[in-house]
Amino acid sequence: MIVCKQCGHHNEDNDTFCGSCGKFLEWTGERVAVAEPEPPPPVVEPEPEPVHHGLIDRVKQAVGIEETATAPTAADRAPTTPAPAPTAAPAAPRAAAPLRSVPVSSAPAAATAPEPVLAGVAAPGPPSVAPAPPPVSADEPLSRRPTSVAPTITRPRPGLRRVEQPTRRHAGDLICGQCGEGNDPTRHFCRRCGSELAEAVAVQQPWYRRILNRLFGDRTREAGWRPNRVGGPNVTGMFMRVVRLAIAAVLVIGVLAFLLIPPFRNAVVNKVTAGVTAIRKIVHPNFDPIHPVGANATTSTPGHLPPLAIDTFANTYWAASANDKAPVLILRFSGPVDLAEIGVTSGASGTAPQDQFVAQPRPHQVHLVFSNGYTADLALSDIKTAQFNPIDAQQVTSVEIHVLSTWAPAGAAPSSVAIAEVEFRTKD
Repeated sequence: MIVCKQCGHHNEDNDTFCGSCGKFLEWTGERVAVAEPEPPPPVVEPEPEPVHHGLIDRVKQAVGIEETATAPTAADRAPTTPAPAPTAAPAAPRAAAPLRSVPVSSAPAAATAPEPVLAGVAAPGPPSVAPAPPPVSADEPLSRRPTSVAPTITRPRPGLRRVEQPTRRHAGDLICGQCGEGNDPTRHFCRRCGSELAEAVAVQQPWYRRILNRLFGDRTREAGWRPNRVGGPNVTGMFMRVVRLAIAAVLVIGVLAFLLIPPFRNAVVNKVTAGVTAIRKIVHPNFDPIHPVGANATTSTPGHLPPLAIDTFANTYWAASANDKAPVLILRFSGPVDLAEIGVTSGASGTAPQDQFVAQPRPHQVHLVFSNGYTADLALSDIKTAQFNPIDAQQVTSVEIHVLSTWAPAGAAPSSVAIAEVEFRTKD
């Protein structure tokens, strides 16, 4: 642990700058060792029991003769066959035997007897000479006594900064905008580069972990928080916890039922498919043509009957009688259909389309009546191309087209109104 001398903030061992005041810890920090637990007391071994000597051992100790275990010599490990003694080697000196006093009348003093050799004791050899030290090479440096060297402190040079990868990225950490290091939310300066963390962005948890923590995690409170109530238990908190547990139980049961019960799975798939299709029709609809199967009208001229308005050909048309002031064209479908658009191609057509288009009146104001009771009014332009208008008619079996007004030259003689083609589209 490193304690800042400026503000007294406690920093981690690997922090470079103080998290509270942003000072450089190499200059203002003091490393504090954490107290370690005391070691356990040493185990006292029991003293060995004294060795009991026998009678013979006590006699040997009193006389001064003690048997000592000696390591086997090379002569003991040699084979039993005696090897010839070297002739050039000088004999080892032997110690003189002690003199014994004898009476004068007896024989002359005997020569010195050889020294008795005890069994198992090697004869003393010549004194050993210590080996001479190896010569010192001229290139080898002489040894010297160690001396204390003051540690050097490497201070950061201004304008230079090491670029390193961030060492930590935990949920909730403040990301430094200069070096990308993660810092504790309580810090005000970066732990590595010392930059201010006022505008640092916190690491966000994944969405599923945030949901799980909100549903089942324990809420953390700030220091000094107290509930704003006095009295009984927190009924609202208990109720909300029960609600969260109930929602989780319903979700688990629903998932298990979807996986294990085929009818339930099919019903869920159908509902989801219908909902997705309805949304797609609103956002990005697909229009498919749908054709009526029959047509009739209040009046018509010879050669221009009502079915010619739905034959998908542009060179044919339906024309009403000249004396019919409010002609009606009725179209039928094979079954209930949902209509989303209607397209009307106005005027007459033929070998000379421009002349025919101008010669006969074209529908202007049109009133639509559908079999389900839905009605709509259209204002058509005086053009000879198809004009599509949106409608919303559900489960329709027939459509009535009432021509309320026409495009015609002023002062022209009354003539029959003409419609070349009527088209319908449905959303898919």
